[in-house]
Amino acid sequence: MKNLLFIIVLAIATCFQVDAQVIKLVPDETYGVGNDWNKIFDTYYDTLDGRPNGLRKQLVVFDDGKAIVSHATRNRYSLFDSNGKFLKNITLYSADKGKKPRNLQPVEGKLGNLYFTKANNTGDIYLFDNNGLIVKELKIKYQALEMLALDDHHIAIYGGTSWTNKYRHLVSILDTKTGKEKILCDKFSESSGELKNKGYFIYTEGKRDDMKGQWQIAKVNGKLIVSNPIDGLVRTYDFSGNKISEKLLDWEPQTLTVEEQIALQNARIKDLKDELPGETDERVLRFYNDFITFYENGIQHIKEPINMGWFTMAIKGNDDNILFFGDAEVAGQNTFHVYSVSKGQSISTGSFQCEDYDLALTKKRFVCHNGFYYGVQVLKNCDGMPLRLVRFKQE
Repeated sequence: MKNLLFIIVLAIATCFQVDAQVIKLVPDETYGVGNDWNKIFDTYYDTLDGRPNGLRKQLVVFDDGKAIVSHATRNRYSLFDSNGKFLKNITLYSADKGKKPRNLQPVEGKLGNLYFTKANNTGDIYLFDNNGLIVKELKIKYQALEMLALDDHHIAIYGGTSWTNKYRHLVSILDTKTGKEKILCDKFSESSGELKNKGYFIYTEGKRDDMKGQWQIAKVNGKLIVSNPIDGLVRTYDFSGNKISEKLLDWEPQTLTVEEQIALQNARIKDLKDELPGETDERVLRFYNDFITFYENGIQHIKEPINMGWFTMAIKGNDDNILFFGDAEVAGQNTFHVYSVSKGQSISTGSFQCEDYDLALTKKRFVCHNGFYYGVQVLKNCDGMPLRLVRFKQE
């Protein structure tokens, strides 16, 4: 499976192999001085098997420069001041002592003086104060994948929900005062049941359909920016959900040829065959063999090139820029387009390098704010706890 995912990532990243400015990140040694990372990030290693679970932590940097790192599964939220000094851990609780918060999720932002969590699997959003007291609860009727505070009472949400035969992806704005939502855009993808009815699967089509719903949201200069990797459109809205503009990204999307698709299809088939269990229930074997047959049948239906999108991830940059990455997870291939919202065009390309840290460039662990780059990152060649909250400067 890992080899197959690497092939997909490498194919998508290919279109970003352009001459790019290398941005060398160096840690700001004045940030986070004196913090005991062994205590703050003591859950980096899983207690069951000793493997790192640092990816479960999520970073948010607020307008005033304070930051919070969520250890949601432990009901612990670490608060830092604008200089990176650890202030305290916040534990959520309800005024009703008999009621415990359920399935806690990471902090996604702040509304006025209240922090809010990502919606859990039952749609509950918790708003809590600086002491962890849950002051208010909101509820939505779908799965939230990303949430973003727009102002003191509006939240942008990218999420999805299952319908009878389809999956709906959507972006909405929730008014936390009234509880009303406005849907800005949505897409539908076929369920696995509908695909089975066709009698075949095409792996790249499935990946492309998944990307159709991978909306990216960002707040830039008092506006909500919504983009999608497949249609390549950058949509601008005000915080009430009124559409201001729509523009197509000004570089070419990545396209897979018929030959490349067939190679990926065969890799998927090989991967499934390698995963075939030995002695197991006959129903499990039938399940695997059915999927292998569906992918084998799919090869004859691969007849034309396929658009695999303009980007895989978008992160709010500094100033009014958005960084559109080809794929930030491939070492040495985190090339991105710097897109200016005010100009409506790409103004440069870049890539990040760092000698001191193994960069994890994800929206959950890497944030641009006021000319700095913040991250929950792993320090190289470190004795003890390697995970750090670090602020980077450009060399």
